[in-house]
Parts: sequence; C-alpha cells; structure tokens
Amino acid sequence: MKNLIFATLILLSGKLSAQYSFAVSSFNEIDLETKETKSTVAVNQIFNVSLKDNFLIHNVLNESGYVEDSQLYKIIKQKETNGVVSLSCKSGVTGSVYEYLISKDAEGGATLYQVSNNALYLLESKMTPLKTYKK
Repeated sequence: MKNLIFATLILLSGKLSAQYSFAVSSFNEIDLETKETKSTVAVNQIFNVSLKDNFLIHNVLNESGYVEDSQLYKIIKQKETNGVVSLSCKSGVTGSVYEYLISKDAEGGATLYQVSNNALYLLESKMTPLKTYKK
C-alpha cells in the first residue's frame, strides 16, 4: 500500500487512453524513502497493455531483437485514481499476480511502473498506442 501511495504522489495525472505498447530498455529500482534510483538493469522487453480487453502481454527480446519469451497475463483488477491506473495482472502459467502502474505525462506519453515487494520499478520506455481488439 505504501508503494501505491508513493507512486501516486510522484506520478503526473491526466486522462488515460485504454491501450499502450511500451518498449522497455531498463528497469530502474526507486528507493521509496529517498526517491533516488537504487539500481538499473538494461533489458529489451515489450509490454502491451489493453485495459479494454483486460490483458497484458510481456515479450522478452534477445540481443538480435527477436522474441525470446512471451507471456499473456489477465488483468484481474484495474483502478484509476487521479490519472494513475493501477493494475493487478495474473499469470496464466504460474498463477502469480503482478502489480503495475501507468501514468500519462504532460507530453501525451505514458510511464509504466512495476510494484513488487516494497520496491518500485520505473520501466524506462518509449510508449506508443496499441489498437484494441474490442471496439
């Protein structure tokens, strides 16, 4: 809960669209007390999120840019507060539930965060719109 409150306070608000595609280049662990970056891990991943269709797809790419691993998650809970959408996404493989936050920025982009075990991860990414399945 502390993570969600902190993340909500630091994120910019704004009306969010329902579909996102995030090309993630790094995971930055944010210290909840100092708000400083504790660690950074370079990655090559894509997160496709459709709030309307209730799914999240996570693709891990190899060094050549090809999909190495891909998994579909069902969005089992979503809530928007002050322009920040919190998501609970369930893995169909393990049954584990992962928490994410999405916030729109002033330039019309969006930022993806992962909340895990009293840690907040900023997923450094470029966001593009995703076309929905449901109209």
